[in-house]
Amino acid sequence: MQEAAARNLRTAERFLLAPPLAAEFGAAAVAICDISAKGARLKHGSPLETGRKSILRLAVEGRPASVAFEAIVVWTQADSGAAGRYVSGIRTYGPDELMSGLITQLQTSKRTTRIEEMRSADRFLITPALPALWNDDMVRIEDLSTRGARIETVSGFSGAARGTLRFHVPAASMTVAVDANVMWSRVKAIDPDNTTRHGVGLLINEKPELLRLAIGHLCETGRAALDTYSLRLKLKIIRARARELAPELADHGPSGVPAEQYLLIQGVREELRLNPEEALHWYRRARITIADPATRALAPAIADHPDAIAVWEYLDRTVDPTMISRTLAIRGS
Repeated sequence: MQEAAARNLRTAERFLLAPPLAAEFGAAAVAICDISAKGARLKHGSPLETGRKSILRLAVEGRPASVAFEAIVVWTQADSGAAGRYVSGIRTYGPDELMSGLITQLQTSKRTTRIEEMRSADRFLITPALPALWNDDMVRIEDLSTRGARIETVSGFSGAARGTLRFHVPAASMTVAVDANVMWSRVKAIDPDNTTRHGVGLLINEKPELLRLAIGHLCETGRAALDTYSLRLKLKIIRARARELAPELADHGPSGVPAEQYLLIQGVREELRLNPEEALHWYRRARITIADPATRALAPAIADHPDAIAVWEYLDRTVDPTMISRTLAIRGS
């Protein structure tokens, strides 16, 4: 169940809506910025409470009646690009045929740009951005994963473009060259000299081990760090999913472990299992934790178990280590 939840919430194709689509979430006026078969991202003028359920209602050109389905807010934050406005992510519960029909209609009316992120691998932010080549064009890599990259370029690329991304890893005698597809492209900024900079998302389907090695070198030299925004978003989704499923699991988990905490811990464990490069980051932190006597004293039930320590660190130590040891069936706990 946890594997299905992790994949279900994070691997649906997303479609950017340009311009955003006007809609109503309950009584609140919102604008849908992007949408998938499982969720959407909204912009709005008044705060929305995380966990709030309501009906999302929107009108689509070419449909005689508005579309409505239930949704829940899984994360919300202030919009960094517009003072006094907010951005929220919602999980939608429309029937599959309704959601697929809606997305098809939006594609037909040319309102969408495909953003296929398929985040089965975590992103690492590159600071400062790394010089690279996309075919013969100079670009800069802003984030990188074993499945893709986000680059900045002054050249606009079409959504169907294919090419080779090539870059050198600083302080390491290695050069990476991988074939990639452009999945989305949009204007990022227009400079005072009228130069237009574009953000481009690339999907990479080869050489994951080489990319993992490159990311490791970049992390060791301080040029790359795990995308914490993405991490916070995923943790909010895992928490929301645990709250949603907890009533179905009442009295079925280990003795003394509340159903919601059991699902949360198992969800994080599954997240690490599905994402080896992210797991490596947390296991490294776990090894540091295990070597620290003061920290071992805080969590004796899991002090000798790297998997459990990694889950504890992922959850920012907000869960009682005893609950983790019982959930993972650690002997002696």
